[in-house]
Amino acid sequence: MKITSQEKAKNFQIPEGREAWIFSFPEYEFQYDEQKPHTILKWHHHEKIWETIYIVEGEMVMRWKENGETKEQAVKAGDLIEPGFVPHSLENRSDRIAKFIAVKFVLSGEDKKEVIERDKFYDE
Repeated sequence: MKITSQEKAKNFQIPEGREAWIFSFPEYEFQYDEQKPHTILKWHHHEKIWETIYIVEGEMVMRWKENGETKEQAVKAGDLIEPGFVPHSLENRSDRIAKFIAVKFVLSGEDKKEVIERDKFYDE
């Protein structure tokens, strides 16, 4: 068992209105973010990292560029986003802080779904 306190995470105050706590591990990264009201996360993309974003609290607008076209969709608590390798940005148009989690992996291309689904054993 390993428990890592928030104090051990790398904390970033990003000028565009976001605060992030990043927990780095050898095979993945876990990131908790709070995005202030009326702020926009800078456009960015990843070439090797697969990112999965889960909206914990609030509502935002996910924007992405696909085939030369900018698209957007409202996202809210409970939604899961996989931007893939396309340029993307998150905008908080609301009056409340939005909270989300990002998990980042470098995928191997190997299908591990069966192992993930079956690797749980109940102890007495």
